[in-house]
Amino acid sequence: MKGRVKGMDEKNTDYSAKKRALLEQGLVSPQVLELINELETELDFLSKQNESFRKALRAKSVQNPRMSTKLRDALYE
Repeated sequence: MKGRVKGMDEKNTDYSAKKRALLEQGLVSPQVLELINELETELDFLSKQNESFRKALRAKSVQNPRMSTKLRDALYE
């Protein structure tokens, strides 16, 4: 899809590739590696939480009609 924003899975793959390249070049200290690992863990948690919220929102929106009954009736007249 043209102009599509990258999904979190694609971004995570990009981040992992960049991390791997930096490690191979020896440009990452142990302290920085620990921070990166913590950030990856947090990113994974937030990504899963976001997906959970999206599913709950979709389920809720299916239960409730998007427009009021009066508006729908007026549009169908």
